[in-house]
Amino acid sequence: MIVATTLAVLFALGVDLRRIVVLAWAVYLPVVAGCLVLLMIWRLRPDDTTRSAVFCEAVASELRAGSSVRSAVIAAADATGVRGLSPFEPMESIAARVAETFAEVGDELRLTISMSARSGADSASLFHEIGTLALAQAEIRREVRTATAPARATALVLVGAPVGYVAWQITGGGIGGIVGSSAQRIAAMAGLGVFLLGVGATAFLLWRSAR
Repeated sequence: MIVATTLAVLFALGVDLRRIVVLAWAVYLPVVAGCLVLLMIWRLRPDDTTRSAVFCEAVASELRAGSSVRSAVIAAADATGVRGLSPFEPMESIAARVAETFAEVGDELRLTISMSARSGADSASLFHEIGTLALAQAEIRREVRTATAPARATALVLVGAPVGYVAWQITGGGIGGIVGSSAQRIAAMAGLGVFLLGVGATAFLLWRSAR
């Protein structure tokens, strides 16, 4: 009653209705609200799928402008948010750190940076090709995520609904009514086993589809 009165007062004071709805969900359905918040955070996370390609193209541009390999790599790293590379650091160490940061094309970057620093040859075209490779890989990953989106949404419903129901029963103190007798407990254990089997099968299918 107190919560309902508070929500009514907030509505009367002109508080945004969307905020009131979110507050009501958080009070009455905390598990569902928490899942929605986590889903929103996941959807709004920064997209770094093309970061490797941007780094490689930045290195290529710096090299074409006349910079050394060391200067080009450090400048491109700063431009893509990689901090801490020192101009006095050995090139092998710089190459290893860059490869670790941009793991999608890490092996290619490590070899190209190391060999270019030793030979001094013009390697702008090599970095451009690695950037093209990184961009193609990012596009493939994006297409895979798009193709598997319906399956992931279905899995979220099939897994989230039972988990949300059980969590709601536990937080509401109604779990005793579900497993009050031995027959109910046996049925609950059997249902839990089938549910876990389904979760495992779903996770396996999603893992296979993402490879």
